[in-house]
Amino acid sequence: MATSSSHCGVCDHRHISKLSAVWCTDCDEGLCEGCEEHHSLSKGSRNHTVIAISEYHRIPSDVVKISPFCDTHNEKYSIYCKHHEIPCCRNCIIESHNKCQEIAKLEDVTLNVKSSNAFYEIEQTLEEVAKNIEKIRLDWQMNLKTLPESRKQIEKEIQETRIAINSHIDKIQEDMITELYASEEKESQKIRKLIDSLEDKQLEIEMLQGNISNIKQHASDLQTFLSIKRIETEVSSKNEYLNSISSNESLKQMVLSFSINPSVQNLISDLPNFGKIMVESKPSGIEITTNKQKHAQMMMTKVLSISFEHINLKLQKTVYTKTNHMCKGTCLLPDGRMVFSCSNEDSFCYVTVLNADGSLNFEVQLPPNSFDVAYIKEDDTLAVSSGCSGSRCIYIIDMQNQQVKKTISVKDYVYGISYNGSTLVYCGHDKGIQMINPTSETISVIEKYETSTNCYVATFADKIYHSNKQNNYVTCYDQQGKHQWSFANKNVLQTPRGIAVDDSGNVYVVGYRSTNLIVISPDGKQYRQLLSKSEGLLEPQSIHFNTERNMLIVTNRRIQAFLYSVNKHIFQLYD
Repeated sequence: MATSSSHCGVCDHRHISKLSAVWCTDCDEGLCEGCEEHHSLSKGSRNHTVIAISEYHRIPSDVVKISPFCDTHNEKYSIYCKHHEIPCCRNCIIESHNKCQEIAKLEDVTLNVKSSNAFYEIEQTLEEVAKNIEKIRLDWQMNLKTLPESRKQIEKEIQETRIAINSHIDKIQEDMITELYASEEKESQKIRKLIDSLEDKQLEIEMLQGNISNIKQHASDLQTFLSIKRIETEVSSKNEYLNSISSNESLKQMVLSFSINPSVQNLISDLPNFGKIMVESKPSGIEITTNKQKHAQMMMTKVLSISFEHINLKLQKTVYTKTNHMCKGTCLLPDGRMVFSCSNEDSFCYVTVLNADGSLNFEVQLPPNSFDVAYIKEDDTLAVSSGCSGSRCIYIIDMQNQQVKKTISVKDYVYGISYNGSTLVYCGHDKGIQMINPTSETISVIEKYETSTNCYVATFADKIYHSNKQNNYVTCYDQQGKHQWSFANKNVLQTPRGIAVDDSGNVYVVGYRSTNLIVISPDGKQYRQLLSKSEGLLEPQSIHFNTERNMLIVTNRRIQAFLYSVNKHIFQLYD
């Protein structure tokens, strides 16, 4: 690693002191403006990743210490040993890892790590832990406010009881009130201590969130990858702290109460007290939320590195849809049921739900030209787009009652539709890609494009993927509509329609005219053909990837749908 980030590493070797303007993450040293120009033109370094020195200084110090060069051989890391879970240079492999069987290219392991599901889960878990801490803190603050109110009420009862009896028990009254205040103070101190502890944890969480944001924006992929496990350990400790609170009596509220001694009514001269001061605990009304994809106790996050070249499909089932119906949309439910949105020659539309064995579960008839379908897990409903019919709307079907429970009006014809866990994202005919909250029904436009029909959309993490059959391209946006990449190759993909994304960001899309299914790498630069006409494809229309079951369903325009398991070459790294 360079001796100082503030001075140009190249100039330092020439015994010249110049301030760094940029930082090269590949060379792991700073460069002044003059050296940067030569660096960007040199054949050996023109493809290196360079960031402004101000951005480099925003990377957390412990991440900055991660060097791309081997400490022993001063050679750049190029291999990752899965058995020992460490990066290696070529000399390391020869000297220490020549018998290790599980090795991979470091660039394959770190590819797209910032957009990986593992990194996304860390961000979500941090946000979740922060919210849970805030809930508990507010609950304890409320508990702290109720203690004086309880104390005042008990004090009143004690005073009223004292008035009803002889003055000779004044001393007993004083003792009881003293005990009451002592109990309140003792419990208040406990709660204040717990609140102080929570506030400290909040500050630590906020710092971690800031580090995560800076790592994501400014750190190199290697630095990001090698710092994930350390961050996971810190996140896990925060989660274990919450679990320890949840598992003991800490979440129970302390309530002051008072019970009057029945003997008080007899006014016995040797009555020891009016009653007994008690501190009771009762269950809190708050709920600790956890990520719906995690177990009750946080497991160590898996870092999945998918070898793009090794993705392959294995046919599990051929499903026969109605012979005279055109299938426009499909989705695969977590329990294995299959959903199809189809229309017949008479323009009647049906949403058909089949059991895992292909038998009919139920069917709902909809207005003409209904198009795509998406599953909303939180309330067990299906969202069906209206297509090019006169009704510009989205139908919500209750899976339990097996009927339309709500119709959401929109200002556009709706084609492809997808659910990202909180909102519905859909392709409009005139207004482009839009997002709608199915509860509040608020709409926002993500990306405006030229008028188009039969377009499909898919979502993953913070990305939106869109197929456009008119222009024969697939495009990736972020949720603010910023263009990330586009894929267009008429020799490979013609009239793209159904689109889906797996849990590693690989994009699957069918070509209606090219009669194939291809997979596109997460950066949009590579592709592979997975299925063609020889596997039974005929005018393929729609697809859906179920990440919980690791299954892909592909439908032809008529008669057939194919259910595949998706096999990937996965390296799993654990803490």
